[in-house]
Amino acid sequence: MSVGGKPSIGIVGFSTQEAALLEIFFNGNRAEGFQLVPAERAQALLIDLSDTVSRRQVEKWLRRNGERPFIAVVESTAEKMDGKGKKGLRLTRPLSMDALQRALAELQRQLDGGASSSPSPEPQPDPERRRAAVFAQWQARKERSSQAQDAWKGEKTQRQGEALRSRFSVKRDELNHLILEAQNQLEQKQRSSAPSGSGPAPRPAKGGAQGREPRTPAELPTPRLSAEMVQQCCGNLPDVDLDSATERRRVYFSLDGLLLPWIKRSIEVGNASGKPQQIVGVPGALFYLPADKAFLVTIDSDLLLQLTRTRFGFEEISLLEREPDIELPKGRRVAADELLWQLALFTARGRLPDTLSAEEPRLLKSMPDFERLLETPHARSIAELWQSQRLSAQDVASLLGVPQRFVFSFLVAADAIGLYCQ
Repeated sequence: MSVGGKPSIGIVGFSTQEAALLEIFFNGNRAEGFQLVPAERAQALLIDLSDTVSRRQVEKWLRRNGERPFIAVVESTAEKMDGKGKKGLRLTRPLSMDALQRALAELQRQLDGGASSSPSPEPQPDPERRRAAVFAQWQARKERSSQAQDAWKGEKTQRQGEALRSRFSVKRDELNHLILEAQNQLEQKQRSSAPSGSGPAPRPAKGGAQGREPRTPAELPTPRLSAEMVQQCCGNLPDVDLDSATERRRVYFSLDGLLLPWIKRSIEVGNASGKPQQIVGVPGALFYLPADKAFLVTIDSDLLLQLTRTRFGFEEISLLEREPDIELPKGRRVAADELLWQLALFTARGRLPDTLSAEEPRLLKSMPDFERLLETPHARSIAELWQSQRLSAQDVASLLGVPQRFVFSFLVAADAIGLYCQ
């Protein structure tokens, strides 16, 4: 049945998360005129046949509820669709909005051809009223985003993110003071252990210069990650059986609507055009500067951490190209690979995006620069092993005997900055 003059469509077989995203899509006036209704009452169907576990249940449901025009989402074009004839359209994963819109347009043509003999079409909705409803939905969504931003700022003092803030700022006085004290104690121990009669041990010198003063806190190496920071980068997910479809769902997640793909896209577009790219829709300035291979960031570090785990709605975030001579706001500059590495860690937290596979063998073409990049637990051992031979993430975790989440975190970050051979 049609709803308000629109053809109706139902969704079958999708996970709860995907079903929620599809509901937003169909309610956002981007679905080629289709109205989402319960599957039992729909004129057409959008079904998921990519999960082998639920595939038989979906096909049984379709046989019980009769044949209707449908779009099937499958894992690959080689999959069969149970002989359902010409009524079925096929979409392969990953599922994109553009591909879904094209399939819906084709489905609309099928429905129009089958309904040409209907006695009288239902009246079309008032365009002005529909535009007003869409505008009201957009305003409500913006209001929710504003409220969420205010909540982030109001709870700033209570959040866990001091270690993250130190990575985006040079002010690490307390940590560096502790490291300086530890270094002085080590030097005293070395002098006391020197052979007697040889005089006081000379102060360690850099580059052969004798008598240099101890290094200032700003010169000291970046401290290792705290337990809190390890949790932010790698999460606490226990090892799972990747041969089990149920447990695999705990490891894999979708990048749709997240900030990380927009960061990567800004780098690709900026390097191709040579012009600065601004990521619009985030609370603050976020520019990619291709001439410097760096990002200009004015967003607070705690808020940036929260943004890596926020799913933006359709068209809530976009990319805007700027002219090279544009006047930029004041903010901190972070090397592109450093920011991308950090945001990949904070986004994944020991899991894998559905664009990567734990079973695919890979070879690391170069070692990460851990003088600048966050060094997660066992990262050097993982990098050395992965550079020596082509292995899968599952193999690396098994050979080193380390938790999967540390290997998965390294995989996501290294893939984000292009450290693997093609």
